[in-house]
Amino acid sequence: MKNKVRYTAVILLTLVAVGVIVGSMLWNRVEQQSDWQPFVLTPTAYPETTGSNLDGHFYLDKIQPIFNRRCIVCHGCLDSPCLLKLTCYEGLLRGARKVNPDATHLFAEKPVRLHDQPSLAAWREQGFCSVVEQQGPPEERPAKSILFRMLVAGTEQNQPPFDVQPLESVYKSVNEHICPCEQGIDAYLKQRPTAGMPFGLPALSPEENQRFSEWISAGSPGPTADVMAEVEKLAQPEVIARWEAFLNQQAPLSPLVSRFIFEHAFLATLHFEESQGEYFRLVRSTTPPIQVKNDEDGKQFVVPSPVHEIKTARPYDTPYLSGVDQIYYRLKKVTEARAQKSMFVWQLSDARLKRLKELFFQVDPVSGKSLTPGYSSHNPFEVFQAIPARSRALFLVENSHLIVSGMIRGPVCVGNLATYAIKDNFWVFFVDPAHDPSVLKPELGLQSWNDFMDYGIKGNAVYNEAYNRMLDKYKPTGYQIDDVWDGNQENSNAWLTILRNETNATVLRGRQGGIPPTFWMIDYSGFERLYYSLVVNYEYYGSVEQKLATWEFMSRLRQEFEDNFLRLLPVDDRQKYRDLWTRGIGQELLFRMPFPGEEAGQGIDMQGLDPISGVLSKIQRRFTEAVSGPHDLLNPGRKPDVKLTDPVNDFAGWEAAVSTLTMRTQLKFTQFLPSNTFIRLTKREESRVYSLVANRSYAFNNVVFDENGARQPDLDTLSVYQGLVGDFPNLIIDLKLEQASAFLTELNAVSTTEEWTAWKNKYGTLRNTAAFWTLLDWLTDWNFQNRQPDAGYFDLKYYMLLDSRY
Repeated sequence: MKNKVRYTAVILLTLVAVGVIVGSMLWNRVEQQSDWQPFVLTPTAYPETTGSNLDGHFYLDKIQPIFNRRCIVCHGCLDSPCLLKLTCYEGLLRGARKVNPDATHLFAEKPVRLHDQPSLAAWREQGFCSVVEQQGPPEERPAKSILFRMLVAGTEQNQPPFDVQPLESVYKSVNEHICPCEQGIDAYLKQRPTAGMPFGLPALSPEENQRFSEWISAGSPGPTADVMAEVEKLAQPEVIARWEAFLNQQAPLSPLVSRFIFEHAFLATLHFEESQGEYFRLVRSTTPPIQVKNDEDGKQFVVPSPVHEIKTARPYDTPYLSGVDQIYYRLKKVTEARAQKSMFVWQLSDARLKRLKELFFQVDPVSGKSLTPGYSSHNPFEVFQAIPARSRALFLVENSHLIVSGMIRGPVCVGNLATYAIKDNFWVFFVDPAHDPSVLKPELGLQSWNDFMDYGIKGNAVYNEAYNRMLDKYKPTGYQIDDVWDGNQENSNAWLTILRNETNATVLRGRQGGIPPTFWMIDYSGFERLYYSLVVNYEYYGSVEQKLATWEFMSRLRQEFEDNFLRLLPVDDRQKYRDLWTRGIGQELLFRMPFPGEEAGQGIDMQGLDPISGVLSKIQRRFTEAVSGPHDLLNPGRKPDVKLTDPVNDFAGWEAAVSTLTMRTQLKFTQFLPSNTFIRLTKREESRVYSLVANRSYAFNNVVFDENGARQPDLDTLSVYQGLVGDFPNLIIDLKLEQASAFLTELNAVSTTEEWTAWKNKYGTLRNTAAFWTLLDWLTDWNFQNRQPDAGYFDLKYYMLLDSRY
């Protein structure tokens, strides 16, 4: 009876959602909320002096480091509170907006990425207010600055150990927040005395507050022109010149290839092995590439060319704005602080450049297809027809970490609703392009390219029918192990581990975290459809209608990729595992999705093994450890003979002990674990770092708004990783090795909320304690020292909270 009531409620919620979508569609037809126009962004002009007694280095040396360590833990991405982004001086000057970014937005809005307006005046017209007072008597400026007043309020309220109880109500009413721009800082703080910054975290030190006071009194100056010239200077200009020459060469296919690469890497942060420590973005510019030349004496010199970035709402929008007759693909150096949650790195090298040349320029363009398709179509299958499908498919699989990271990290900062359409942890494999029907027959027999990108139920069914006809033609006996791309037994992009742990979303190469409950096998056309839906077409500032359509399409594609993997199983096991992976009300929707290939062939002979283990064993033998990585001793299927009560004398002993708790269902404590816990484990002078990740289990992932209703807490598991995995630590722990046995024994005994709270308070470093910043700073330093070039600053928005509740 209870289930029927819940199912009825879900159906009603779905009907409400449909009503919202229809209403949104009708309203959007008569009123466009966004009148934003593309433009060319010229480089920022910095002043010659600070206009004060502070030197030109003061901001970068004294102020930005505080923002990095204490402020961008919340103010580092598109979803920053009040949209105040403090990763660079330009974000500080833009300031805050009175409209709550966390509120529900029924209609599309103007883009609010940091450089989506050509001037500060344009941001003011869009409702952004200054958070620092730069006019008036110097001694009065701090008291009139929103930023400083919020820091002072934090100093008054957040002295450890302060009360954290008010935080829960704040997170529960996040959609009702307003920002100080609306009512003024005096009235704002009078009504909300505990709203000081850093919010709900220990206050800044007196020295840090004094530094802000000195800086604001001086007019809040930023870096000077000479300082920024040094920051923006290229350490290895010849490396950048090589890549920009490749992207802008004269070959007939070059503009289309560069456009293809751009649309698949526009959100990525690029790092070059030959230019360590520098980061770049791939952009379209009105200015030509830099050049490195030799003078009469044979010495190299750089012919500079500032990047004038063409800003459009989406990467496939035409760059040919009024007055723009020629475009170039350029590498724009990143100088702002890097937030971990929104950064994913595409690691490049001379070897990678050579491979790209092989993929795209040692092949002939497809005969009869246009090399200049224009920008009227946004369909990648239509636009890039002239590039051989095999080259496009190989680019995707050989760089799958880049492509998948763009899907689950790129366009959003916190994607727990968007990514609810996928499981918490799963492994991903790929159909070998040499055997892929959508590569062998790119049109799939369809009459229109539009059928590839129709996200609706009917349009998706037309595509599926066509793909399945080609699958029957080319693989009449179904998929075999040889059809799984093995990365040439050297490319670890062939085997990905995907973690979607509520707010955290992580892509890892190889087999990590233990054997997950589900698996994907992605084909080329499905990969491209998913990427364009989740990344290229996705608008963070878009309407509810757009976001729900994206979510629904992702849910259908998840099912298609799971079905691809299930085709590897013996024919009699396929439907059984399909039903096991989607249960409850999800099966009421699953029956509408056909299972093509369910009866094709006999599948793989398992020789007595359970079918999943049998398939994975065959894949592992074919891939080798060069692709999969070594055996995972922290999350093994066969547990070591160790008791939790045994003394732990070394790190190997700790790893053996904790491994007895990993990837096991029916444990009580796992449902209480937050998504990500970081542990510093110390033995005398040596410290190592581990991540505890909670894998939530859901009966289904194809009913929006019913995430909690789908929960199966008895099937939750724990995975443990060496190093730091995830972007939103929910708990950090400083543990001595001699405490390890009691730590694990007591964790395993947790079965109630009260017991969990007591364990967390005993071992966790709480957000209201004096030790908090010291430990977080140590972990941040470890991250930057050990995880380059992938390291950034962590986000604390959900610290000490079960993020799915807020």
